[in-house]
Amino acid sequence: MTAKDHTKATFIGRQPIYDRALNVFGYELLYRDNGLNAANFADGDLATSQVIVNTFMEIGLERLVGSRPAFINITHDFFSGERPLPMSTEQVVFELLETVQVDPTLLDGVRKLVAKGYRIALDDFIPTPQRMPLLELASFVKLDVQALSEKQLAAIVSELRKYNKLGLVAEKVETHDEYARCRELGFDYFQGYFFSYPDVIHAPTASTNRAVVVNLIGKLQDPDTDVRELEKTIAHDVVLSYRLLRYINCATFGMRREVDSIQQAVMLLGLDAVRNWASLILASRLAHNKPRELTTIALIRARMCALLSVTRPGIDSQQAFTVGLFSLLDALLDTRMEELLDHVPLAGPIKFALLNHEGELGELLDIVIHLERGEWQVIAEQSDITVDYNNAYLAAINWAEATADQMYAA
Repeated sequence: MTAKDHTKATFIGRQPIYDRALNVFGYELLYRDNGLNAANFADGDLATSQVIVNTFMEIGLERLVGSRPAFINITHDFFSGERPLPMSTEQVVFELLETVQVDPTLLDGVRKLVAKGYRIALDDFIPTPQRMPLLELASFVKLDVQALSEKQLAAIVSELRKYNKLGLVAEKVETHDEYARCRELGFDYFQGYFFSYPDVIHAPTASTNRAVVVNLIGKLQDPDTDVRELEKTIAHDVVLSYRLLRYINCATFGMRREVDSIQQAVMLLGLDAVRNWASLILASRLAHNKPRELTTIALIRARMCALLSVTRPGIDSQQAFTVGLFSLLDALLDTRMEELLDHVPLAGPIKFALLNHEGELGELLDIVIHLERGEWQVIAEQSDITVDYNNAYLAAINWAEATADQMYAA
């Protein structure tokens, strides 16, 4: 891949920030102009900021985060007022990275932004003499739980609690144990991949309810299950039937008349699509202790895998969709993926992709996860960056959120 190829791609991603009720409070938006080569990749703060402004003017904030706050990293020049900030004061939170030098010019710029109504977040905060004055101006402080020991984390939280108006964000929370510890310390918000992994690993007989659901998902996914069996399986579950019919009758499909039977739904959506939706609805029903965003992320992955599959000849788009959709099934059901796949008869390439990210389907899932996490350098090195990831990702977000609305509707 040549340097010229790199200039065509701009990547965008978002990471959810959860409140203590596990609802999505806001998103951190991640941008990278991949015009930078690999050697300078980590030093592109200025280029990133320019991309942010241009992209916001073209895309629109509401398409990315709806009405939630958007956390955005900006550079010294933006804080000092040397570059314009054409963004909503009500919805934007500017993040001051730990790498940005704190000097009188920056402090003065931050004061002016706060006076205009902007909110400031201090990222990867460490209480040094140079950074302490920022606490009087900030609305949020983000602490990297991976970079601090338990003792250090507790001491910093105790110090920050003297500032009553600060919202404390625990970031890079990777496990449920870390999440529980941060809750106990009193953090207000949480960011990380702790919901992407099972909370508790259950033995196969640990939960009758879960066993029933997994068996039902297995029956739905069994390729030997014909249309009539599939219709009967769904029809025997009242809530499942209701949600599928509600989903297909939503305005998105624009049906000329109401679909009032599972048979019609299967005919209109297609056998594979109904299998996938029914399976996900069953899984999300049990995920009462999981945030809705986890289901939304699974939907985004599914849509992204399907959209990107067209760039790779030989990949079946329906199989790609299934891989993305089921990539978080272990987290939704708190059961190891190996155990789940023992009970769900999926095609070999799908199983290999879900278990070890093997094969072309596994590579496709890897790209989507790297995009989700803002790991742009890996994408640039391993994939065709002439692909328009931005539009695909935005389309996937819009589709996933609309679909989740229908799935979770009472």
